This record gives sequence, C-alpha cells and structure tokens, in this order.
Amino acid sequence: MMKKLDKSLFNIKSLSQLIKIGEIYYFTQTQLRDVENDTQHSIWKLADGQTSLIAEDAWAPQNANGQLAYLQKIDGVAQLFVAGEQKTFEAAGIHQYTAKADNDHVYYLTMTVHQSPTPILSQRPTPRRITEKNYKADGYGLIDESTQYRITYLDISKNLTTVVLKTTTRTTLLDQFDHKLLLTQTDNIAGLGESNKTFLLVNGQTIEVSRDLPNGLTMDGVFDPLGEKIALIAHDEQYTNARIFGVYLYDIKRDTLTPIFDSDVDALQDTMSDVVFLKSVHQLLWLNDTEIEFVATYHGHNRLYRLTTDGILTLLDDTQRAILSFTSEALITSYTNIPSQIENRQGEILYRPDSKEAFIIAQKYQFASEDGSMVDGWLMRAQLQPAPTLLYIHGGPHAAYADAFFWEFQMWVALGYNVVFTNPHGSTSYGQNFVKSVIGHYGEQDYRDVMTGFEAAISKFPGVIDADNVFVAGGSYGGYMTTWIIGHGHRFKAAVAQRPVINWISMFGTSDIGYDFTKTELKLDLQDNNISKLWAASPLAYAKHVRTPILLLHGEYDLRTPLGQSEEYFMAIKTQTDTPIELVRLPESFHGVSRNGRPNLRIARIEVMNNWFSKFKN
Repeated sequence: MMKKLDKSLFNIKSLSQLIKIGEIYYFTQTQLRDVENDTQHSIWKLADGQTSLIAEDAWAPQNANGQLAYLQKIDGVAQLFVAGEQKTFEAAGIHQYTAKADNDHVYYLTMTVHQSPTPILSQRPTPRRITEKNYKADGYGLIDESTQYRITYLDISKNLTTVVLKTTTRTTLLDQFDHKLLLTQTDNIAGLGESNKTFLLVNGQTIEVSRDLPNGLTMDGVFDPLGEKIALIAHDEQYTNARIFGVYLYDIKRDTLTPIFDSDVDALQDTMSDVVFLKSVHQLLWLNDTEIEFVATYHGHNRLYRLTTDGILTLLDDTQRAILSFTSEALITSYTNIPSQIENRQGEILYRPDSKEAFIIAQKYQFASEDGSMVDGWLMRAQLQPAPTLLYIHGGPHAAYADAFFWEFQMWVALGYNVVFTNPHGSTSYGQNFVKSVIGHYGEQDYRDVMTGFEAAISKFPGVIDADNVFVAGGSYGGYMTTWIIGHGHRFKAAVAQRPVINWISMFGTSDIGYDFTKTELKLDLQDNNISKLWAASPLAYAKHVRTPILLLHGEYDLRTPLGQSEEYFMAIKTQTDTPIELVRLPESFHGVSRNGRPNLRIARIEVMNNWFSKFKN
C-alpha cells in the first residue's frame, strides 16, 4: 500500500498563478519528484485546448507589455526572463518582481544576505550577532540583521536598470504604475507578526497609504487601470492574530483610505490544502476603473465577489470549492476529490492534469456548538465499513479545513481509515466572533467542539465508524489539541501529535513567534502572576494523566514549535507513566514538513503513523 502512496504523491500536478496574454493562458505547474526528492515548478501554456511546457524550474508568470515574464532558477538563484530571454543577472537572485501589460517597466526586489540562515559546515565559523527579539523564522532559519533590500527599475526594451530603493527594513513589493511603486515594510526583521505599513513610493518620496490602519496588516494591493486608486486587502489592529480581512480603497489624489468591503466575511483566499505550493501574485483583479473582483473565504470554501469602488457588492460564485487563482475569464479550482484544474467562468473544464488515482469526495455535515452556532465537519469514507476512524485536527488555530483537496486524507482512506475533520471555534472563514472566540480560552470551547464534532459524525453516519477503533492526530495547534485531549480523557485507542505546543512557558522564548503569539492568543506573558496560568494551559501539566499511546513527530529544524516541545512531553510521559510513547525526529525539516517538506519524509510520516496506529487496532 505504501508503494501506491508514493505514486499518488508524485502523480499530482498542482496548478497556480493563472494569467492570460491575448488568447493564451499561462500558469505554474508544481510536481513533486521521486528521484530528485524535491519540488519542481514549471511554466506552461494552454492554447486551443492543448498544454505545452514553456520553462522548467520557473514560476510567477506575469504580462510584461504583452510578453510572458517569469522567474527561472539559474545556477541556484532566480532570474527574470521576458519572452524567453534572461533579463537579470543578480548574484543574489530575484526575490519578487512586478510587471505591467501596457509598458516596458519592470521593478524587482533583491535581498542580500551575508550570513547563511541554515546550519552549514565551514572551516572558520564566525559568531552571530543577535539584537532583535524576532531573529529567526521557521522555514528560513536565522535572520541576518544586516540583510539589505533593493528595488531596481528595469526597462526591458532597453535593458537599462536603475536602483530606486535601498533599505535594511524588510520590504515586500506589491504593484507598480507609471513609476509609482506600492510596497509594504515591517520593522520585524523576520517578517513575522500581524502588522506592516503600506507605502506609495513616488520619485524617491514615500506616502504612507495605511496610516489609518496603525498596526494593521496589508496582504495585497493593486493600482486601478488609470493609476488613480489602489485596492488593498488589509485589516486593522483589532484582535491581532485573529482579525479578518476587508477591502480598502486608497484615493491617491485625495490621500484617503476608505473601507469598501467590511462584511463579516474574510476577504482573503484561505483554504487549506497540502498540495498548494504557490500563491497568485495578486488576489485582487481590477476589471475597469470602477469594478474589482476578489476571492473571499466563507464557511470552508471560497466565494468570488465583484465590488464597485462605491461599495456595491455582487456575489458571483458560492460553489463549495477552493479558488486558487483567477482571471476575468477563468479560474484554477480545487475540490475535495480534485487537486486542481482550470475551468472557465461557465464551468467548462479547460485543463485537468491527468491522474491515475480515483479520489474520494468528502461529505460535509454540521453540528451545534455549545453556544448554538453551527460548526462544519467532513467525513471521508473508507471502502469497507465499518472502518477504523481517524479524527484529524488542523493547525492554527486560525486556519480552516475546506472544500479543497487534501492528499494526506486521501491516503488514510486508501489505508482503510475513515477520516473526520472539523472547523472548531477559532477557525477562520466563519466571521470575526467565531475566529476570535478562542483567544484567551484555549482548550475550552474549541476542545469541546472537536469532541462534539467527532461524536456527531458517529451519530450522523451510522454503521460507518467502528467505535472501538478510533484514533486522533493533528499538527501544530492540532498537536496541542491532540495532547490536550489525551490529557483530559481516554476516548481514543492511540494518538499522534505532530510538532505540538506542549509548554507555553518554554514556547515563549524559543519559538520564532512565541513572544507575540503567547501574548496575543493566550493574553499572557512571563510576569510572575502569569506563570501558573501558562502552566495550566499547557498539555505538559497533564502528562501524568495520559493513558493513550502517543507518537510524537517533529522536524529537527522546526522554529515555530521547536523540537524541545516534543522532547519535554516525551520525557514527562516516560518518567511519570507507563503509557507507550515514541518520538520520531524528522531531519532537515521545518514546521511545514507535512505540506512542503521533502517528499520522502511526507511519505515516511504517514508510514510511521500507520505503523503506530496498527499496533493498537482491534
């Protein structure tokens, strides 16, 4: 069976970053490779119903004056190509760029780093100086405080370049129009946290676009076709980590920022999948100078909206699916049984990658939480019933399962398990009150939602779940919740906690987000009167009560929930109980190993977990 799992992972082609130039669609296709044990992006075109490869090791297609632009890896770093011709030769490579369909102006961002972020061997290592509290970032490593950001203007027809900005402030390039640049900056050198500032850069002078959103966060921004207004996806400082996004309109001439979509719907593409690798360059699309389209996330699926500059809203699409990328004519979509495909606005499939697998559709159900609100859950059925069942808990907690493809769940079904997954309180896409309800209340209503949702699945699908063979697993916050569950009851035969939060006291100073996350999510810091509260909120405090066999999976490079979290729990269980426990360390792996780790380790994870559960099945 594991051989079949291997093949299914490498057969999946994930589509993203759709654009159209003339009558031709271009997109990025991502595929995991077995022999190379890596993830490869490539640029493809779709014309007259046929697809063909444009460039390997390439991504981020954009329209540059009617020509295809993209980034392609050359000698290990990304360079800019236009119409197949290499246009940049930056030693540090290109980090980001922005092009326009109606001119030869391209702006690109480079980062110059003087110290390697990840562990390397050298003959003469040098000390590393750290002065900032956010000095590391999961998925990257240690941050070089002397990193320099440079934005360069490139005239692609004349091959002339001009440096327009040099800074040591962390900078993200959003959009450009007629030598006006839109960018965000943050004082957080790791790029973490939930705040940044948005600036308009004109002739070397900056105007703060987001000054009416102090301590807020901008995720995307796009100039209108006339260059007179800017649409932003952003939020203010309320609830910090748990604030939903709205759409704002900045009038350049009047220097005013106005909310034009502030509904209780999250104006962000935020659907969880483990085979989505690249975000689109933009999540906003100007149809003309008065109409915008954007994707929002609502109750575990994506909606497509049209919005006028004076705030008139039209819901264009409410299908239970994920919209991964879109143009004015077509979409890249994902369903629970379809990894990704290109379809037009009328629902006609333009391109679906070949797949030799028959994937299962997840059945959605609802159950009532203790406050009367309805909570979403899904069941994926194994072929033979009744079947052993795995309750899977998502991370975050401000994230959400969705009507989108999830490869790992398909593999558990292939291994003979039902899979149950839910969006308890704290999950995104259910409105502001729902997502913020967990703040200061971890392990309370969220915990009861998870347990209620599982029991609801048993009652709603009679004869499907073998109640004597039930298991629980989760990663990150889901790992925290898994260990919280087994510390407060004995419902499950065995558990797997991946990269869990175990001890909020030690997390505070060792995680790349520990200081800010603990203060915003638990409303606690390391003041003396808070230590007992942090301990009471930690699964480690209840280790002595654990009777459920527990497997811990943790990446050795994890900086979000460092490996020490699992090591603490392992030693506590070992010394305080006789409960079976194992710790499996995943080498060269950051926090996101289950979504973007090495392919062999993604497969090995499931094999290790399956072997663990098999020991305790009836």
